[in-house]
Amino acid sequence: MKLGYARVSSKDQNPERQIIKFRKIGIEDRFIFIDKQSGKKFDRPYYQTMRMMLREGDVIYLDALDRLGRDYDGIVREWKYITRELNADIVCLENEELFDSSKFKTM
Repeated sequence: MKLGYARVSSKDQNPERQIIKFRKIGIEDRFIFIDKQSGKKFDRPYYQTMRMMLREGDVIYLDALDRLGRDYDGIVREWKYITRELNADIVCLENEELFDSSKFKTM
């Protein structure tokens, strides 16, 4: 399943640019999760909902890596959990060549 995760830092910012990208690659609106708060911590409500839904083989699409979070250690921890423990993938649309976890899996 394809899931999109959009985040903006405050309630007055608009995530529409991110949402449009997800729609263009075929992600259904019901699988687009949007938080309007800081990326400092990972206890964001829609991020946690999406995380609980994730299953092996799913793919999370982000506009850019910083939409996942702002804390380097937290990003690494989440990336490892999603890609190694859940065996799902993450794709950052802004730089797919570098941030597409499916390209770096060992057979």
